[in-house]
Order: sequence, then C-alpha cells, then structure tokens
Amino acid sequence: MTAPSRTRSAMGALATVQKKDFLWCLVPLLCWALCWLLFPEPGLFLFLNQAARVLPDMAWVTFNMLGNGWSVYALLSPLLVFAPRLLLGGLFAGAIAGALSRWPKHVLEMPRPAGVLDHASFYILERPLTSFAMPSGHTLTAFAALSGIYFAMDRNRRGPFFWLFILAAFGGFARIALGAHWPSDVFAGAALGIFGGILGGHFSNRLPASVLHDASWLLRAIGLAAALCAYILLTSKIDFNIAEPVQFVLAFIALTSVLIFFWRSFRSATPHS
Repeated sequence: MTAPSRTRSAMGALATVQKKDFLWCLVPLLCWALCWLLFPEPGLFLFLNQAARVLPDMAWVTFNMLGNGWSVYALLSPLLVFAPRLLLGGLFAGAIAGALSRWPKHVLEMPRPAGVLDHASFYILERPLTSFAMPSGHTLTAFAALSGIYFAMDRNRRGPFFWLFILAAFGGFARIALGAHWPSDVFAGAALGIFGGILGGHFSNRLPASVLHDASWLLRAIGLAAALCAYILLTSKIDFNIAEPVQFVLAFIALTSVLIFFWRSFRSATPHS
C-alpha cells in the first residue's frame, strides 16, 4: 500500500471511529424517551427527589461539585502532572459543550421544578431556582469533562474507565436530588456533554507532543488557571453554603498539583551541568 493510500485509509478509519463514538450520545436520549413513556412528569422527578434522601445533603452537594467549572477543573488538576493530554480532552470538551448549551437554555427558557410545583411538595436545598432549566448545565459540565478524558484515552485502554460515566451520572442525579432540575434536563445535559466530550477527546488526540511537555506555554497557562481555580474555591461560595469543606479540599488538590507541575516545569527548563 502506498503512503497516500495509507493516509486515506487512516483518515477513513478515524471518520468511522468518530461516527461510532457519537452513538454514545444516544444513550441518555433513549433513557429520556423511556422515562417519558413510563414515568411522566412530575411523577418521576418527585419520586427521584424523595428517593435521594437516602444519602445526606453533603453527599449530593459533593457530587454536584462535579458540574461546576471551577471545582471540576480543580479536581482534574492532578492530570496536569500525570496525563496532560487527558486533562486537555476534558477542558476542550467543557468549552465545546458549554458553548452548545447556551442557545437552548436561553431560547427555550424552560421552568425548573421550583417554578412549577409547590415548594412544599419536594425537597429543595437552600435557594430555589425557577428558570432556564433545559439543559442542566451542571450535568453537561460533568459529562463533558469526564467523557472528554475518556475519549482522549487510547481506545484499547478505555474499558476499565467506564466508571467516569457513572461518576458523571451521580453529578447529574445530584441536580434532581437537590431540587434544581427535572430528569429531562439532566438527560439532555448528559447527551450534550458526551457530544462535547467526544469532540474534546479527538481534538486533544490531535495535539502534537511538543505542546505537552512540562515547559510548554500551553501547560503553564493551564497551571496558572488551576491556581486561579484554587483561589476562587477558597474565596467564593460555589452553589451551596455547605459546600465550603469540599471547596477547601478541591483547592488543596489544585494547589498541590500546581506546585508539583511548576517545580517540574522549571526544573526541566533549567540547563543541567
């Protein structure tokens, strides 16, 4: 086979892989359709919201942090040291999915449960939110960041990391548990997040190795952004008042990762005698 033929074959294989990957987006949409047929709203929301009371608020608030951009960035910051390509997959995915979500959220202007139901009929933690329901931005962020990592991995090594989707699902379910979103918002957010994750993972895999070494300007910029995340987590309220202890833990993770990264970065850039 000639070199041009091999190139065309590789590009064709890549296109096929991408088409297969996009089938992942159908999973939450099929779940959404099934729930719509079997458990129409508001019954499904009320059932799940009450069933979630088996776990304390702190557990759901912790899962909820997976959907906040500052906190999930801090959580993933160790990848800056150990697997920067995977971190970039998650960051690209979050940016893509976030951009895609703005149009439906502000055009549809769907009401949230607190904008429709009697507040006494379900559980709400702290301040009720009433508008801009579809899609769930927190769910979208969680699925984008974690699936972006998944799709940035070598295809033959992805299998054991399916738990990333389960973790993202808990982040989405937390929005129902805390009274912030309908299940349909969560399913839509998951589908858009996975779509962004697929694109983010592929973009990350196309980056040359030259931008992934410790002394690269790109990784140093990402390291500074992780330090900013730590500052925000230490000085601001993220979603809920009771999230403060989780914010401190995430800030510690981010700061530790940043310090290790910059120590390695400047050490590798220093000429050795």
